[in-house]
Amino acid sequence: MKRKSYFSFLFPRLVIALLIAAVVFSISQATLVHAYNSAIDSGWNRRRERYESLVRSYAEGKNGDVFIDILTNFFTADYYRFAEVREDGSFNTIAESDYKSLPMEDEMRHWYYVTNDKDLLAKGKRTEIVSNNEWTIEYKKCDEAWRFKDYADTSVVNSWDLAAQSDLYLSNMLFTLALDYSGYSQYRSPVAQTFYAEGDTLHLGKVVESFGMTYETDKAPFYAKKWDFTDASKADRYINIDSGGFQKDLLLFPVRVRPDEFLKSNNGLFLANSMSELQKAYELREEDYKDENFEALFKEFAENKRTDGRYRYSVNEQSLDGCGAIDFYKINGKLYVVEFIIKNVPADYFFRPFYIVMAVFLALAAVVISLLVSIKPYSQYKKAYENNIFKNNLIDSLAHNMKTPLQILGGYAENLKDVKGEEEKDRYADRILAKTTEMNKDIEAILRTAEKSDRKFAKESVRVCVDEVASKLGAEVFAKGDMKIRMDKDYFKTAIYCLLDNAMKYKSDDSKIEIDITCKSVTIRNKTGKDKFTPGMGIAIVGRILEQHKLRFRTTLKDGVFEARFGKKLGKEKKK
Repeated sequence: MKRKSYFSFLFPRLVIALLIAAVVFSISQATLVHAYNSAIDSGWNRRRERYESLVRSYAEGKNGDVFIDILTNFFTADYYRFAEVREDGSFNTIAESDYKSLPMEDEMRHWYYVTNDKDLLAKGKRTEIVSNNEWTIEYKKCDEAWRFKDYADTSVVNSWDLAAQSDLYLSNMLFTLALDYSGYSQYRSPVAQTFYAEGDTLHLGKVVESFGMTYETDKAPFYAKKWDFTDASKADRYINIDSGGFQKDLLLFPVRVRPDEFLKSNNGLFLANSMSELQKAYELREEDYKDENFEALFKEFAENKRTDGRYRYSVNEQSLDGCGAIDFYKINGKLYVVEFIIKNVPADYFFRPFYIVMAVFLALAAVVISLLVSIKPYSQYKKAYENNIFKNNLIDSLAHNMKTPLQILGGYAENLKDVKGEEEKDRYADRILAKTTEMNKDIEAILRTAEKSDRKFAKESVRVCVDEVASKLGAEVFAKGDMKIRMDKDYFKTAIYCLLDNAMKYKSDDSKIEIDITCKSVTIRNKTGKDKFTPGMGIAIVGRILEQHKLRFRTTLKDGVFEARFGKKLGKEKKK
């Protein structure tokens, strides 16, 4: 029978494990897609609530346009406009998306707007007190900053931001892990570690790529991109340590790209300059895109009703992976409008980094688990297979080695027929009984050996085994040295028993049993005076037991000296 390989046990388990991994991956992917879409919706509504709060603060005179400008830059919509609706229906824009400047946060209440636009540069520095805090925006030129204009994907930033604002964020472990890893790995922003401002110009020094919402650039990964615009002749002007002794970084926000494709597809619904323009664009919409609440707004405005309230209209474009909103708020008798557009990244693209990591992890887990669960059944099979081979070999050895003693017994029996004297008969009878006893002992040892299938190996002393067996046999041995090997002690002592029993049986009267134990081998020798030395079944049993202990075994008979030797390596036998 051909022996099975470990792979034959591993393969079916590996296939099952990989199938389970594939199912887990598919379920996880479906869960993430569903959670992501839910998070986008939830985050979208939270952003609307944030904008509503902003409008109310402005309407109540708590905040100025500088504060609004900062927040709109921070939340990075692809398009944003906040306006007050005059009594004639025209829109008076208060704040809107600026596609001509790159916002750079020096600190929470101090911002640079880097631009090449002369009209914006002419504004210089704007400072305003908001909630007892001074907020400042400075318009500066910075040629180096435009290297990063298209560096970040604003749609990825917007998607991550929307999802992070959702109710699901930090509430679902798998979703949070996937979101942080995917968003973190794609949400990259340049951070200036050194810079200085001079007149209407901002000069950058060292810039490093930061990942996610972590702006500690000294902890940026080794693969982060780095730039250096330092002017060596003005090295003393660069700022990198603030008065508090902390590193001062200048965060560069990505420049928004105007979503012209989205604007065009909605036939002037956005960018309208008055209520009448907006109503005309709205009426061109298909019936499926109409909203009774929004239509009520036009009716109430026409009737000059000033009741406080809000009117919301959402625009979704699946083909463009984006969403827009037009929200009206009546506050303190005035009407305000907020409209914004955000292009979102499809879930499968957004989570791609996480999918790759998850797929690799699940594949490795499937391989490792299948390897581990295959070990035990293979070990059991291997042990059973080896035991079966061992038993078969013992039976073969028994059949082969019993021929000689049976022939001797047959000879004794033949001679017994011709013997006439009682004394001679008794002598042959004693020999037959002795040989029968010897064969019975060998057969019992074989049976004990064959039954030994639950072997337990541990490091034990060979010298201790020899002394215990010699004491049991009542044999006088001269042993020296010791070594420890991994053994099944009872099993190993059976081999020592057979060797010492064999030595006692065939040694000459004037010889002694010598045992030399070294770190490499064990040698048992004795002088035999028997003319026809036949070691018998015991030696065959010894060979099988030592084989199970991964030890080599060799016997020699030279010049009347019998030597049995075993060990890991025995070397070549010397020839005389």
